[in-house]
This record gives sequence, structure tokens and C-alpha cells, in this order.
Amino acid sequence: MDRFGSIVLVGGIGCFVLAFLLSGLYPYLLTDASMPEATLEELAADVPATFKDLKERFPVAFDHWDPEGQALILQDLLDVPAGDPRRAASEAAWRRSYAAALRRGRDAYVGEGCWHCHSQYVRPVANEEVRFGPVSVWAQDNNALQRPVMWGTRRVGPDLTYEGGLRSNDWHVAHFWNPTDTSPGSVMPRYPWMLRQGFGVHRRIDPDVARRGGLDPDTAYAVPGVYETEAEAEAARAAHVEHLPASLAAEAERMFVAEARGLNSDGVALVAYLQWLGTWMPPTEQPE
Repeated sequence: MDRFGSIVLVGGIGCFVLAFLLSGLYPYLLTDASMPEATLEELAADVPATFKDLKERFPVAFDHWDPEGQALILQDLLDVPAGDPRRAASEAAWRRSYAAALRRGRDAYVGEGCWHCHSQYVRPVANEEVRFGPVSVWAQDNNALQRPVMWGTRRVGPDLTYEGGLRSNDWHVAHFWNPTDTSPGSVMPRYPWMLRQGFGVHRRIDPDVARRGGLDPDTAYAVPGVYETEAEAEAARAAHVEHLPASLAAEAERMFVAEARGLNSDGVALVAYLQWLGTWMPPTEQPE
């Protein structure tokens, strides 16, 4: 038994040393200049629809990433003719906003400890590719957002290597607020500090529509935007009313201010990062 115990001890120490060396070797391989590392600007060159959707759904929080309001959504562009300089300025603003949000989202992902329970490395064992997607290759991590590489430590939750686009922005918002609402049985803690508690503009539905649909006449939905104070929300309500077309004048009487909840700027950034994961792939051609 003493001999067996010694073998197990030596084997355990050997495995630890091997894992320690490989953990140092792998990041070294990423930075040995055999391939240029993709910069943050390169990663943010193509702005996805999921990021633009965040501005439409959480415009107040998004202002932190586009303080000058130059990143225009589709509705804003309808009145901007082709060739207008505002279109080029909008595209540049989208890329700047996306790059800044990705960097902050990645830092929040690390700071909140998400990488402890979620890995970002699909291993070639135990049929992981069936559960999480294709086995990871080192070149996938050869970019500015994978420093340090985040293999994870426990994988209590699923691997997130290819998380981008698997779920909607709304799903992630609900998951932050209460993980068990979206993933029954989840042991993930709540992250309510990723959301802003404040006031927003709401609109009651047409009472005739409610009656025909068998709905409560007080049924209402929130207009995008969560403000810190009731006064700010009231000013937003007044602005909405002022810009209503004549055909929708009756809407004004059904708009009111009430408590609301939505992503804050860090929440927007974290969702942007999660929706980015797995969407960038390394160049297929090797440099000469």
C-alpha cells in the first residue's frame, strides 16, 4: 500500500506540473508572433445586429457608449439620403461604440467571475463538441479580447466559446436578473447590479383592442428607456407626445410614467461581449 500511495502521489504531482507547464506554454504560443494578434478595432469592424438592438431596447444606457449620438439605428437612417456624410459618421460611431463596449464587457466578464464557472475552451474529450460546438483551436484565442485566455476553473455552467447569437438580448437580461427564470435549476447567482432600477415611459393599449382581445384595459407596455429620476422620465414622455404624428394623437392620453427596469451601461457591454463570443474566427490564410 505504501508503494501504491507513493505512485499516486508522484503521479498527482506530475499531472499538476504538466498542467502548470501547459498553462504557461499555450498562452506563449499565442504570442510568439507566428501570426499577428487581431486588434480590438479589427474585432469590432463588423457590428452585429444584436449590438444595434441593444441601442433600440436600452437607449439611455447605450448613450454611455455613444455619447455624441452619432450611431444611427435603421429608423434614424430612413430620412438620411445615400451618400450623406452622416451615414459614414454613423458607421464609424458604431464601430467605436462596439469596440469600447466589447472591452468593457470582457473586463466585466472577468471582474464578475463569470470565467470561474464558464469556460471558453471546448476540449477534445468526452464528446464536448456535441454539447458545446467544434473543438477549440489556439488561433481562435489570438485576439485582443482573449488576454488572458479564459479556460475556466470549474465549468459549473456550460462552455461559452460559441455563445454569440445562440440567445436573444432579452434572454441575457432575464438571465442576469434571475438565472432560474431562463435556466431552471441553475446555481448561478443573480446579477441585479447589471440592471438599472428607475422610471420609464409606458403606454396603455387601446381599450377597444383590449376589450376585443379579452385583456385587462390597464395592460401597458414600456417604451424603451430607463431614467434615473421620475422627472427625466416625465421629460421623455413629453418628448414622445410632442413627436407623435396626428394620426396617433390619441396615444398621448395613454402614455404615463412608472417604475421601470433595464440594462445599465455595464450590462449593455456584458451582453455585447457574450453575443460576440464565437463570432470571430481567425484568418484562413497564413501570412507569408
